[in-house]
Amino acid sequence: MKLPCAKQIPFVVYGLSFLQPAMTNIQYQNLALIATALILGSKFNLTEISLMWLKQKSVSALSEFLSDAKFSTAEMHHLYLLRTMHLYKITKGYFIVDDTMLHHSKFCKWIPGVSFLFDHAIGATLKAGCIVFLYFNDGKGQKFFIDFRIFYQEDSKMPWYRKTKHVHKKKYDLAIEMIDNAMKNGFPACMVLADSWYGIEPFIKELKRLKLSYILEVTTKNKVKVHCQKPKLTPKGKLAKNQFELKSFKEFFKMILSYQVCGFAANKETGKKEKVLYHAKISTVRLNAIPGKHRLVESVDPIKETTKYLLTNELTWEATKIISVYSYRWVIEEFFRNAKQLTDMEGATIRSEQGVTLALYLVSWIDSLLHYENYKRSTAGKLTKESLTIPSIVRRLQYENLEAVLDRVQNEEEFVTKWLEVTRENINRNRKINSELILMEECDVQQEEQAA
Repeated sequence: MKLPCAKQIPFVVYGLSFLQPAMTNIQYQNLALIATALILGSKFNLTEISLMWLKQKSVSALSEFLSDAKFSTAEMHHLYLLRTMHLYKITKGYFIVDDTMLHHSKFCKWIPGVSFLFDHAIGATLKAGCIVFLYFNDGKGQKFFIDFRIFYQEDSKMPWYRKTKHVHKKKYDLAIEMIDNAMKNGFPACMVLADSWYGIEPFIKELKRLKLSYILEVTTKNKVKVHCQKPKLTPKGKLAKNQFELKSFKEFFKMILSYQVCGFAANKETGKKEKVLYHAKISTVRLNAIPGKHRLVESVDPIKETTKYLLTNELTWEATKIISVYSYRWVIEEFFRNAKQLTDMEGATIRSEQGVTLALYLVSWIDSLLHYENYKRSTAGKLTKESLTIPSIVRRLQYENLEAVLDRVQNEEEFVTKWLEVTRENINRNRKINSELILMEECDVQQEEQAA
């Protein structure tokens, strides 16, 4: 058994207090109990959470709270956005869009959003839920989750919970919906960063409608329009209207002979040598599938021998700046890793749509609380402290819980007695007794057919 939760984490109790207008006091306390248990090492399993609190709250009570309690998750999330904007005083930054799969190979028949999806990371079709997330990063220290949407397939073989029908929307439509909603809630118009799944014409068209800047990775399926070296003629010998030809990205950048070397400078104090990260070429182009003029960057990693193509509507930016800003997108990958490994986002197998939504929100809110603790630590006082990783903060909290457990073991006999009692109850599991198979009756098949 894991160490029990000796006490609630103060910054979690205070950090989730923005939810109090939308919940009863008992509901708020339940949410704080679940959040504390997840941070201190529990899986998103109600039985395990109950054991870590030495059965302070019954599993059935927590389950009913997540699935059937009367509250509005939309109202709760709106309160979260207001709280976040108040804490950070946001003036500029970057909207980061990405999606992730939550693998639910077991216990997934009635979980909303679970479908048969193809996972490109492992190259297989499996039962999973696809969630599109919107994240914020100011490039300095402000990092937090903004919103998510569950992606529902147009045609799915999975039965929905209680036969509820869901509206199918493209992933880029879900992303635009979240960005638009964030701006309506007071967020400034931020530059959008996204990978190649969103580097497509419909998404870019919507970003232009919202008057947003963007840096998107694009695939090599696109072509660059290049002026013809020889005039194009019609079959009748007249000058053709379209005096351009299409070239692949690779062919186009072969014509550009100069490139920039990007990397880290040498550090004399630590003795680190300079490190080359990318060879970058840049040009202002027009693409065949995406209207308008753009800056296109070819970024080659000379060590891994991989190539990325980045597209932006910032026509005055140089390659180094475009690559540097696009690197801020990496924080959402860290968020996915932390949410799955530290707070067990994939482990939530709650059957109701409200339960699934609240579980995803809770894991995301926890990430935001941890980042804010880190932000306060690195900006408090005259002498700022170096920023920590989120797993480091979690380990520190788990260590503080260990100290609190040892203190209660030494000073509270009732705590020790309860711990031993709960642990003892879960030691043994009796095997089922095999019942003897008996002949109940003999039936005649012909007689049954005649009766039918």
